[in-house]
Order: sequence, then C-alpha cells, then structure tokens
Amino acid sequence: MEPTFRYRVYPENQQVEKTAQSQFNLHRQVYNHALTQHYRPAPKHNKPSYTTLQNKLPKWKREWSEWSNTHSKALQMTIKRIYWAQDALDTLKERRYDVERLKWKSPREYRSITYNQSGFDVDSNTDRTEHARLNLAKIGDFNLEYHRELPENTTIKQVILKQETSGKWF
Repeated sequence: MEPTFRYRVYPENQQVEKTAQSQFNLHRQVYNHALTQHYRPAPKHNKPSYTTLQNKLPKWKREWSEWSNTHSKALQMTIKRIYWAQDALDTLKERRYDVERLKWKSPREYRSITYNQSGFDVDSNTDRTEHARLNLAKIGDFNLEYHRELPENTTIKQVILKQETSGKWF
C-alpha cells in the first residue's frame, strides 16, 4: 500500500485560480459527454470499453476545440472516473442495493482533476521552509504549504487538484 498525502495549496494568482476553475468545467463537459457515450448502447454487453472512449478523445478535441486546452492524461483520468464509479455501482448491485445509473455532473459537483504519471511537477527547492511549488500543465503554479515534509527520494505518481465547497484548494 502506498501512502497518500493531502496538502493545502494556494493558486499563485487569480489568473491561475480562474484557469483551474475553467479546467474543472472542461473536464466536467468531457465527463458528461463520455457518460452519454457510455450509456448510449442500451444492452450492457454493448457498452464501450474504457479504451474505446479514450481513443475517441483526439476526435472530440478536434470537434470541440476548447477541449484541446486540457492535459491529455488528465482527460484520460476523467474518463476513467466513469468506469471506477460504474464498478462501484455494480458492486452495490451485487450486494442487493437499489442503485440506478451514473448521472451527469453539475458544475458544483465536479471539483477535482487527476493528473496521473505526467503533467505535474513538484519543486520543493524554494528556499522557504515547509513550502513547495506545484506546477500543473495547462493550469499554472500553486504554492504548497505543508505540515509534514515531502517524502525524500520518492516518486510522486499522481496529483489530484481539488477545490472544496468552502473554496479551499487541496
């Protein structure tokens, strides 16, 4: 099991904050569109696989040019969210819970972006104690204030940017 750390971050300026919020909206649009594609074929056995939807991303980016302003790995993780959630629903159904299907996300319900493997950089050499800088591709820089040292000689594999309903960033 790998450790997970949660740190408070602060957008470097208002432009970064606005960009991050617009990225949330773009990822929400991709999520909702992919969800429509996921449920379009009625029988369960005809649902497209994750790879099929992922391979449609370049076409969708050409179709809706504003989607090109998002990092490709982050978009892939947005589609992956559908399959993780569907697996969770299927598990609940097996346990005889009365669950329906996944629903579209409204702007207030979609408040996180996952960067997996690439698109992020954490720089802890900022000449300040308990401080690092997080750079997210296509968004910008965030100041990271930590209460616990960043682990030495480890590889960060994933970063999730989240804005709580209180407005705080993590």
